[in-house]
Amino acid sequence: MKVLFVCTGNTCRSPMAAAYFAYLCRQAGRRDIAVLSAGTFAGDGFPAAKNAVKVMADYDIDLNKHRSRMLTRELLGDIDRILVMTEGHRLQVASMTVEAEEKTRLLLDFSGGGNVPDPLGGTYAAYKECFEQMKQALDNLFFEIIK
Repeated sequence: MKVLFVCTGNTCRSPMAAAYFAYLCRQAGRRDIAVLSAGTFAGDGFPAAKNAVKVMADYDIDLNKHRSRMLTRELLGDIDRILVMTEGHRLQVASMTVEAEEKTRLLLDFSGGGNVPDPLGGTYAAYKECFEQMKQALDNLFFEIIK
């Protein structure tokens, strides 16, 4: 199974979500789940935001090797689950392929709904709050997938 997390620049929200979800998979010994991330308006090859790296380090997750990538139709081709941060991201994915639209959900649908606010350029506290918003949804998504 391949799970893709999507945000705008692929330097904050989706890298944190993907890194934590991959961590959950490793902890559970689930080598059959590949975890990726991409951005709807990302430049290729940029590192994760410094505060995103710091927040993930609090969970003993290393985000230093992350490099951003642009969301493409080709990338969507063999993905099983697509999790987006906002309704705008969902619409952008849907505009790429009908098949992708059917596989796409808002991440926070797994914990009460809503959009994940973008912490880009914010303080460490803003990034920490952003991740904490996503964490419960990521835990719930993981348990749904491994059922």
